[in-house]
Amino acid sequence: MSNNLIKVFISGYSYSKVWPLKPQLFSVFPECRIIKATQFAVLVLPILAILSFFIQVSYLGEQFIPQSLALCCLILSMPLHGYYWLGKRSQQVLPVSLANWYYQIESRLLEQGVEVQTLTHKPKYLDMAHALKLAFSELDKNWIKDWF
Repeated sequence: MSNNLIKVFISGYSYSKVWPLKPQLFSVFPECRIIKATQFAVLVLPILAILSFFIQVSYLGEQFIPQSLALCCLILSMPLHGYYWLGKRSQQVLPVSLANWYYQIESRLLEQGVEVQTLTHKPKYLDMAHALKLAFSELDKNWIKDWF
């Protein structure tokens, strides 16, 4: 069970590194907002946890160290929630409408001569992330206007 959970966290982290954070995608996919929130949490929450611990211990005394540590663990676990969601999302099969969009992006990439991974019959969100990343880096800037 714990191995599987660790794989989900690792999958979520790698998915967050693959997904393109472009302004056009923020209104369509929740991944962009989750990734930005998780990145912000990774930067800010360790500092907040340390400050929270020291403030509680200094004001409430040493007898509240267990509660302070529990709150610190809760604060430090918050980015893991984002990576867990991303890991689960990356393995979900695309709905039909997004699968059609995925196939259109892949065909446009193939028309432009860009090497793509093999087309899967049931694409997942991770496949969509790879296709979008390739499309934003390899295709001209006007391709996105066709869809948005």
